[in-house]
Amino acid sequence: MTQPNSADNKNGATNADAHLRTDEIAALAFTEAERNAMRAYLQRTEVRQSTLHRIGTAFISGAGLMLLIPIFFKDAITALVDVLIQQSDVLLPVGAPFSDLVPGLALYALVSYPLLLSLGIPVYALLLLLKDIVHFYFTLYAPGFASTLHHPTFSMSAIAFSSDESARVKKEVMRFQYADAERMKYMIPFSDAKREQYFDHLIENTNGEIIPASRRLEKLQALDVLPQNYDPLTVERFDAAMGIARALDRTLVAEVAYSEMAQVRNILYLRRLLLRYMKALLMFIWTMMMVFIMLPFLKSGRFSPLMVMAVGYLVWAILAMPIVRQPLTWVYRHLHMIEINQVDVQLMQLEMHIEKFVWAAVVASAAAVVLTMR
Repeated sequence: MTQPNSADNKNGATNADAHLRTDEIAALAFTEAERNAMRAYLQRTEVRQSTLHRIGTAFISGAGLMLLIPIFFKDAITALVDVLIQQSDVLLPVGAPFSDLVPGLALYALVSYPLLLSLGIPVYALLLLLKDIVHFYFTLYAPGFASTLHHPTFSMSAIAFSSDESARVKKEVMRFQYADAERMKYMIPFSDAKREQYFDHLIENTNGEIIPASRRLEKLQALDVLPQNYDPLTVERFDAAMGIARALDRTLVAEVAYSEMAQVRNILYLRRLLLRYMKALLMFIWTMMMVFIMLPFLKSGRFSPLMVMAVGYLVWAILAMPIVRQPLTWVYRHLHMIEINQVDVQLMQLEMHIEKFVWAAVVASAAAVVLTMR
């Protein structure tokens, strides 16, 4: 393998100069023991990747959230909105002068804000969770494709037979794939109109970058893997399907490198996804618990409904931030304190976004309590 000289380093080598190129990797001579070690590693990574994706699948099902959401929106929201509507007739009587409505409007707004926030934060946490799931399963980038290709695809790519395992086998595999146009349509199972709309449109709009470099028409011709009477259009569509699945003809070393990167990528997303799931679940539980505690007092008729809601949402707002931070508190349970400077912002994004709104809810609820006591 050639090494970059000092002049290259001074002038700023490109990524292709700074790292192993495909042809350089292919030229490396590995012992059979080294190749067996790489094969064994790839088998282990398949198990690990499968485990990571099973974890991701659990979040798609929603687990506890799918059970809580219908209860949350059916019972909690309906009951509290009914109370607010009923109180509007008392606080905001029809025909009263505006000066008489100001105290009622103020109290109504002070109670409504924490109510809306208590409903909005769990929903916002759920939206962040859904966003994380999409990011976990989809990507715009993949090693081996042009950086200008921004076509979304599944984050786990297809695996092709490594070209350096056996050049003869690789060539025969490719000949088999391209030998029959009907066989190639197995990967492009659409009508002719749909193939044109899907594959041809994608090839044109990506300037052909969706096609892997090793599957370009001139490359296939040089490798002598195409039959005599091949259809260039069908071949290009077949190759575009390979690109959509990010199926590259990687060497064994490149496949190992990609597997390492894929594991790190998936774990980065899963760690954030799991914490956000726990935060969303805790916020749903905390909000529902406060609503169910308030409902008996609201229905009893012995207490002012707005006072009950003001006190309830004051308690909700005061404890909201500690509850959102509870998953991290559990992680740091042995240290008895959270090392904030060592926690990256990705794991604290939810609380960073909602903190100022929660403190505003504390102030609004406290003010509402004062007004209801007058």
